[in-house]
Amino acid sequence: MPSQSQIEQFKKLPRAQQEALARQYGVDPGLLNGSTNSSSSSSQQSEQEPVVTPRQNSNGSESNEEQARERTKRKEEPKPFGYDLFAGEPQTFAPTSYAPVPSNYIMGVGDTVKVQLFGKESRSYELTIDREGKVFLPGVGELTLNGLNYSLMKELIQSQVKERMIGINVAVSMGSLRSIQVFIAGEAYKPGSYTVSSLSTISQALYVAGGVSDIASLRSIRLMRAGEVITEFDLYNLLLEGDASGDTLLQSGDVVFIPPRGEMVTVKGEVKRPALYELKGDETIHDALRFSGGAGEDAYLSVAQLQRITNGKRLIKSIDLTSDKQLSQPLKGGDVLTLRQVSDSLDNSLLLVGAVSRPGYYEWEEGLRINDVLRDSRYALLDQADLDYGLVVRETGPKRDISLYQFNVAEAISGDAEENLVLHERDQIVIFSRYQTKQEEAQQLSRFAMSKRERAIEEQKLKSANVKTPDTGEVKEATALFGKPDRDDTKISEANLAAYSREKLLEPIMLRLRQQSSTSASAPLVYVAGEVNYPGVYPLVENASVSRLLEAGGGVKDSAYLARAEVTRFSFGDGSGQTEYLTVALKDVLNGETDVPIQGRDRLNILSIPEWQNTYEVTLRGEVRFPGTYAIKRGETLTQLIERAGGFTEHAFIDGAIFTRQELRKREEERKRILAQELQKEVAGNMMTGTGDSRVSYSEMRTLLSDLLSAKPVGRLIMDLPKLLSSNGANDVQLKDGDTLHVPSNTDSVSIMGEVQMATSYRFDPEVSVGEYIERSGGTKEKADEERIYIVKANGAIEPYESGSSWFSFSSNSQLGPGDTIIVPMDTTYTENLELWSQVTGIVYNSAIAIAAINGL
Repeated sequence: MPSQSQIEQFKKLPRAQQEALARQYGVDPGLLNGSTNSSSSSSQQSEQEPVVTPRQNSNGSESNEEQARERTKRKEEPKPFGYDLFAGEPQTFAPTSYAPVPSNYIMGVGDTVKVQLFGKESRSYELTIDREGKVFLPGVGELTLNGLNYSLMKELIQSQVKERMIGINVAVSMGSLRSIQVFIAGEAYKPGSYTVSSLSTISQALYVAGGVSDIASLRSIRLMRAGEVITEFDLYNLLLEGDASGDTLLQSGDVVFIPPRGEMVTVKGEVKRPALYELKGDETIHDALRFSGGAGEDAYLSVAQLQRITNGKRLIKSIDLTSDKQLSQPLKGGDVLTLRQVSDSLDNSLLLVGAVSRPGYYEWEEGLRINDVLRDSRYALLDQADLDYGLVVRETGPKRDISLYQFNVAEAISGDAEENLVLHERDQIVIFSRYQTKQEEAQQLSRFAMSKRERAIEEQKLKSANVKTPDTGEVKEATALFGKPDRDDTKISEANLAAYSREKLLEPIMLRLRQQSSTSASAPLVYVAGEVNYPGVYPLVENASVSRLLEAGGGVKDSAYLARAEVTRFSFGDGSGQTEYLTVALKDVLNGETDVPIQGRDRLNILSIPEWQNTYEVTLRGEVRFPGTYAIKRGETLTQLIERAGGFTEHAFIDGAIFTRQELRKREEERKRILAQELQKEVAGNMMTGTGDSRVSYSEMRTLLSDLLSAKPVGRLIMDLPKLLSSNGANDVQLKDGDTLHVPSNTDSVSIMGEVQMATSYRFDPEVSVGEYIERSGGTKEKADEERIYIVKANGAIEPYESGSSWFSFSSNSQLGPGDTIIVPMDTTYTENLELWSQVTGIVYNSAIAIAAINGL
């Protein structure tokens, strides 16, 4: 370490030279400059320590769940404003020494002044005001600084140095500040005596004391000096407006007194800062709104609620916050001002819903029509939109009853004066889909999208070839025909309904109609049944007629009887119901030549053309002269159809023909399912009770079940086709939709299946018996039931091998022929007494035989 004289010389050097020498000799410059820098460093460290930390939970025994519930409850209820701003836990009473010094700061005992002399000489001093209020500056002498403000103190030192030290300039700054002791009393979080910086104000003292208690006043904080009130500080000015003019500097010995709070009012609802606010003086509703930051953007100002306690009763009053007179009403303690939210309902608007490209709210103006909203069917509507049926739902009257106006969508967009309705404010336009089910909609739209791509390609080709494209009206007509297929009238499940189907979109409308109709009036609903695309219940529209109801029902089917339709009308009179029948000339209605008004509860029935039927189709396959699918009329027989198809070829094996029917296939499928369930139950019962023996393994049972479930139902109707053809129409088979006749080629084989050593087929030999065919297949297996061998004839009939039993057969004689199959079943003693075993194996064998014959075509 250098000597004291060297240190003094070191201090006289410029600061840059001091730092260079300190680095050269590895000495801390702060040590050489004395205690100034070291004390500064320690004060900085002290300043970095937190003075206030967050408050600890007063009830440490509460569980996390209880604390969470309490926090949720506090969030829901408005809290007193401003109390959490100073909330903290004081950790130290150390003063804050580093802060900007205002020019009016009064110097006092303990303050430190830094004096830097430069020019002919360079010296620096740190002077502390002693108890007499003086400092000693070498070369100048004693100076009295106590009581001077910071600006005058600087001027005094500068003038004295200039007068007494020629060639020397001086820089004066504030060093460390003195500490003062103040007392914080009243409703402080931790009242008591605190040592603070001499630059501390009232708000800083509150912060050091950890804030205020839950019942403290934020609007009448008093600064008392020598028993007198110096000022009264309203924290709302600081918190709400940033006005710190009342935040007075403290002096040693001052008392900051926090009284209990005064009357409180609650402001909640649609305001920016809902809370409890303290009243001071004659403050009004306007002041309460100002405290809360003003009303929210969606607040309903015309009617706010003011709750007030009067004579022990809580009363409520409506306040118009748009009125200056009502805003100037004074508030009282306990008042609760609530601002509600404006209604979600949009005025000056209308709503577009359904099968549209851009659903939602649109601006309404006087004279607006449908085609002002739906300007182009190509871009405004979805592909599945129904262009013939749309609704305008309109609310009327104080009860908000709805009335309905029906329009033709395509004609309205085209500007037809009758269909292009004038819209009213808050109208709802509903556009429906042409389809009822999701599956139907997906299938038709995929086909429609494909047709649009194909049409675009075709149009491009025609354009290149300079050929005129089809008229748009023709395309629209074809699309309309394509988009409205016949619909099954069975009830469609809610989950399967298309998003914009009639049933789904009309449901809430009809519910409101039912609710607004009285018991004495006719229900505003009408019915359409019979040969229309979408029969059902529809809402009664204004100026309802038969033509309107037909459009709602999707138009008539091809099978509709146009000469006449019928309206059934139910009415009430003289205490009883009456029924009336009205005849409608349907053709004239469709041509626009006439129309019939309808009323609530009317039922329109569109009759079917007598003897009308949908096209039935029957398929002939195999050895017929003209195989294919034929459209047949109702009552046509198999013999007649074979004659239409030119008969059989010379290679036809008529005895082996297989006739299948869809309804029989469904029955087989259901029977197969029931047999599988019963077999599983019987197997499980035998295993649990231990009945039967164990000669059939569990895996064999599972294999049989698997074979049964995988066996494809054929739906075969067993018949003797040669006999049928030779009977001249007697006992002929009437055909049904979906029937199929499979005629195989001539065959000369006999097949063997079941419990034989090798299941195979042999060339038919009339001299060979059943037993010989079995011997050629290696004989029967151990599990074979030789007494129950049977023959499946080529036409599907079953005959027993032994003539003594007539079970499950057409005759008692067993005669093999070409195309026959010999079945050797399993002995039931090996099936643990399972009664269903023979039925299951029979189904499997017979299905296999029929499918093999069909696949061989």
